[in-house]
Amino acid sequence: MPEPAEKATELFRQMNKNRRDVFKAYQGFTAAIKKGSAIEDKYQSLILIACSILTQCDMCISLHVQNAVTHGATKDEIIDAGLLAVAMGGSPKMMHMRYVYEELDKLYE
Repeated sequence: MPEPAEKATELFRQMNKNRRDVFKAYQGFTAAIKKGSAIEDKYQSLILIACSILTQCDMCISLHVQNAVTHGATKDEIIDAGLLAVAMGGSPKMMHMRYVYEELDKLYE
């Protein structure tokens, strides 16, 4: 079974193939947000992990955990970012911490 990040990559390919105009506009929008941001990449990734848990998107969790590690976030920082989302969202969000732990297990072991 494909990993969540692989599923997301395939989705992006499909979107780019079928609606390149919309996909490129979305990519431009997200690039514009990051460009010149006062928030460092590591912290952006940690915020996005929390947002991904709140929106319950396993593909997003996987991608943003990978990005956080790439940008120097520690395992503890990633877990704490996830737990902040749990604090805001309660038990349903806690269930999505499983995706954080799964991704961390792959990246740190």
